[in-house]
Amino acid sequence: MINKFKSITNSKFSWIIVALIAIPFVFWGMGDVFTKGNTNNVAKINNITISVTDFINHINESGLNENIIRENLDKNIFEDLLSVLISQKLMEMEINNLSLNFSDKTLKDRIINNQNFFDNNNNFSRTKYEKFLLENNFSAREFENRLKSNELQKVLFNYINGGLVIPKFLVKKKYVNENKNINLNFVNLEDNYNKDFSSQEINEYIKSNEDKLKKDFINFSYVKITPKSLLDTEEFNDEFFSIIDDIDNRVLNNENIESITKQYDLELIFVNDYYPFDKEFELIYSKKNNINQVNLIDNNNHYVLFNIDKIENKLPNINSDKFREEIKLSLKNQFKFKNNKKLLENIQNKKLTYEDFKELNNNKVEEILINSVNDNNKFSIEAVKLIYSLPEKSFVLINDPMNNIYLAYINKIRIEDKITDDQFKNYLLKSNSEIRDTLYTSYDIFLSKKYEIKVFQNTIERLKNNFR
Repeated sequence: MINKFKSITNSKFSWIIVALIAIPFVFWGMGDVFTKGNTNNVAKINNITISVTDFINHINESGLNENIIRENLDKNIFEDLLSVLISQKLMEMEINNLSLNFSDKTLKDRIINNQNFFDNNNNFSRTKYEKFLLENNFSAREFENRLKSNELQKVLFNYINGGLVIPKFLVKKKYVNENKNINLNFVNLEDNYNKDFSSQEINEYIKSNEDKLKKDFINFSYVKITPKSLLDTEEFNDEFFSIIDDIDNRVLNNENIESITKQYDLELIFVNDYYPFDKEFELIYSKKNNINQVNLIDNNNHYVLFNIDKIENKLPNINSDKFREEIKLSLKNQFKFKNNKKLLENIQNKKLTYEDFKELNNNKVEEILINSVNDNNKFSIEAVKLIYSLPEKSFVLINDPMNNIYLAYINKIRIEDKITDDQFKNYLLKSNSEIRDTLYTSYDIFLSKKYEIKVFQNTIERLKNNFR
């Protein structure tokens, strides 16, 4: 959990949680949703509960608005936010258990020595301090409590790593290993996967995978709303947005789509059996779980009012060109997997020769010099890291950023063991950071065993439903 907390800035929601400054929102209409049993708690650590109210306050403090929450429900945004909150609670418990302390005097020194609060004479300015609090909507007590909490977390992390520093010879070894030059021979295997599949092969695949190939088709009605369709003007004026607000209120009051469109003389369009083989109604399709629920969506240069009234899971028309192209792609991926699996087995069993390697692409062997483990000009960074973990004369399957597959041969490794003072300093910092990350991971495992953590998923799901 600590690692989760420390790495949140690198997660898929970090751009939201850290970078986005949005107007905090309040969860409305939830007063009687969570009232019985464990439904008023989202998690429990030993005997300490995390209530729905605690979680809501945590979300509000994150600065996330309602729309961002709704758009990322299926990307585990609730779970990520809860993980951060649990991490914070665990750290608080550990700080208390270890009797770690950060005195009020030290806290005061941190504040009055903060250059952000200095005046032109380099003295602490209470005015600048209070202006900072006002601009960030903090009371002095709130800010000081947060600062104290952050400093105590630093104390905890220092306690965990214990001032451990990697030996100098290991730093140099790491530098040499990551900056050696590798002469790599490679062949592009993509041409090997270009196979024409017969109609019989396609039909047999469909027959064998009929249930897996079924898709959700929807019936819906919609209208595109623009200033032109609404007011016979090209201008997005106040009158237009006033009507949009009225339509939005009608949607919130569960008014049906026919009534709304009739009020503003808008003509509904009906679409049946739609699946996004094309992208035209992809946005509407993304809301397919909101069946029989009128929606209004801002789609850049227009609004879309729509209602999905039917969803049916069935097999597409097997003669559809787009569907058959999809099947061809599946067959190609299947064929690719089979061939790559065989290559891997030959590599592992040391049955692949250099002559076999050349013949894979009609002797079209290419060559490249890779200068360091961070050299991703040709191949993906993950592929380069894999190459650098292998010895000379090794075969390996790798990919480029476009996910094209290559078979590579490590022909020659040249080692340069010279290292400058600046390079050493950089690698020392990098190595120490990696050691700390390893320690934090170990500490995570320790905490997961030390504390019993329960997450009440039913409560999380009920909370999510208020945004759907």
